[in-house]
Amino acid sequence: MTTQRHSESPVQLGAPLHRTPADSVSRVLSRAARRLSEGRHPWGTIDVTPTGRTVWSRTRLTVYPPGTNTAERRALRFYRSWPVGGAALAIFLFFGLSALPVIIVTILALLVYIVGFWAAHLATRTLRPKLKCLTVLTISTGANVETLGDVAFFEAATDRLRALDELDDQGLISAAEYEIHWSEIYDALPER
Repeated sequence: MTTQRHSESPVQLGAPLHRTPADSVSRVLSRAARRLSEGRHPWGTIDVTPTGRTVWSRTRLTVYPPGTNTAERRALRFYRSWPVGGAALAIFLFFGLSALPVIIVTILALLVYIVGFWAAHLATRTLRPKLKCLTVLTISTGANVETLGDVAFFEAATDRLRALDELDDQGLISAAEYEIHWSEIYDALPER
């Protein structure tokens, strides 16, 4: 009896999977709900600070520790989005509670905003130190553009992570294989 690895099966090498239309719809809805609550990628984020008034732009790859579960990804997403989301909530409180005195509404909005920061900080305090980041800066120096950081490694890591997502979206990789490849990339990133 021989044991065959999951990735060596013909289905894993690109043969079309048999799915019913209901499976496809539920998979798309499930993926959309996951992306909304946990972020676009289970392994982390890619943040781009575009060039605006400044002459530089920053692209940061943040990779979560392998094994980061759904609740932890949701907490990290909340932590990252609370400054803007909390501000929007505070504005809605101002409009929604306009019948109350301004001082009460202001105190309530500030309290909600501060409690959101506190909750996000507590929910992610053990996970945030384990995150690994790689940053690439692009600086315009007159006629030239200079890039700072390990661009080759950054591009290789992001390409591998996106390919991993593509395989997962198509159902061509198991959860264990996904985590193994994610772990390889995480381990290759420098410590903070």
